Amino acid sequence: MHHTVQTTGVELTAKNVISSKTTQAAYVRHGDGLSTTRTVGKGVRQGCSLAPLLYLIYDEAVIREATDNMETRISVGGRIINTIRYADKAVVANSQNGLQ
Repeated sequence: MHHTVQTTGVELTAKNVISSKTTQAAYVRHGDGLSTTRTVGKGVRQGCSLAPLLYLIYDEAVIREATDNMETRISVGGRIINTIRYADKAVVANSQNGLQ
């Protein structure tokens, strides 16, 4: 997710907020000592107001990657499309039959 956020047009302030909610520092206790601190990635808590935004950012990245090299484009009502999205569903197609 961090890579996806970094490669989008999200502003630096928003990236910092997202990072603070999705990473944490951790270490391992072994014997009498502690390991060096490591950064651990994690998801946002259920109900977090950032969850829909993060979903949309990730969804957009997935769709772009899936359609990046598509050679076939579909004309519907004079507009060229290759995906149909509704809520959390997406259809990627390379023909009008594929969209139906």
